[in-house]
Amino acid sequence: MSPRPRSKGNKGLPQNLYLDSRRGTYRYRRPTDGKWFQFGSDRLKAIDAAKQLNLVFMQGADLVASVMQNGTSAQADLFEAFLDVYEKEILPPRELAKGTLDLYAVRFRQFRKAFTGKGIDQITIRMVAELLDSLTPRAANQARALLIDIFNHAAAKGLCPDNPAASTMPKIEKKQRKRHTIDGLRAIREKSPLWLKNAIDLALITAQRRTDILDMKFEDVRDGYLYVVQQKTAKASDAAWIRFKVTPELQEVISHCRDNVPSPYLIHRRPERKKQKQAEQKEHWTKIEERYLTRAFKDARDAAGCYGGWSDEEQPGFHEIRALSLHLYKKAGKDGQKIAGHASEEMTKNYQRDHAEVVWSDAIPDLDISEICR
Repeated sequence: MSPRPRSKGNKGLPQNLYLDSRRGTYRYRRPTDGKWFQFGSDRLKAIDAAKQLNLVFMQGADLVASVMQNGTSAQADLFEAFLDVYEKEILPPRELAKGTLDLYAVRFRQFRKAFTGKGIDQITIRMVAELLDSLTPRAANQARALLIDIFNHAAAKGLCPDNPAASTMPKIEKKQRKRHTIDGLRAIREKSPLWLKNAIDLALITAQRRTDILDMKFEDVRDGYLYVVQQKTAKASDAAWIRFKVTPELQEVISHCRDNVPSPYLIHRRPERKKQKQAEQKEHWTKIEERYLTRAFKDARDAAGCYGGWSDEEQPGFHEIRALSLHLYKKAGKDGQKIAGHASEEMTKNYQRDHAEVVWSDAIPDLDISEICR
């Protein structure tokens, strides 16, 4: 006989835990004799305690389940095993950007280390909370969102009764990084190798993200335009397709990107010989990885010493060039919305047509960056 459906007030609570709506407190009903125990008003503590008690009282049920599995290995219900399934079967159809997958890979390593040898139905709120508390607020919120999705899929397959990650609280992220100054970015650029100078100039003139800057190719420049498909928003926004008019300002930057290195990418470099094997595993041996760009920019910033009075957390990175670019466009009285790729009404046609006929958002990158790039 199946158990009665839980009332609205008790939905989302583990078995045997109930909310006393009149008092706003929780109470636990011991399944062996029906005796009640008051658990107070702290929801997270009550859920955590109830789950731990349920594991003890349901040990017999675990033995029955092991027999009903007809000899299949209990390893199938381990968190690590389900995480493999999540990576191989659930993520691929989403067609996530490489940068997102790289970030997920970092989180997956943290998850495997924290929950090694644990059954997916044995992971408690406290276990998840301890993992999140060990991370920075931004990393914790990223990990929490990913864990919520993982446990949602596991619960949908009947592998766990509820979602322990969803019961944790998100962290408050305080933005610590400051914005670039014109003098600061100029000093960084002077300490940068040629390819990084080109990347800085391209970021200033187009206000694009790191991923999109590194993905720009010479073949994307045609018919007087530079065509860019923003990786972060291509599947989630209607403003991901931008057509930059090749203005004299943009043409000058593109021309500086051409050199004697045979590369399809505007931003490229010839790797050191000792890393040639690693380079061959990339899309192209001259392509620059996002992490390498971040490190190179940091090295140039440290060498410039332009933000000496700021803490490490306040030091602006390559990404903050985008903010400076949009600020300068606004200061010059120009339209920064289309430059940035922010949503516009006309671009809804891309979704109405299912991208069969892509409608490009025109942008005019005509910012005078000579003050920084002189």
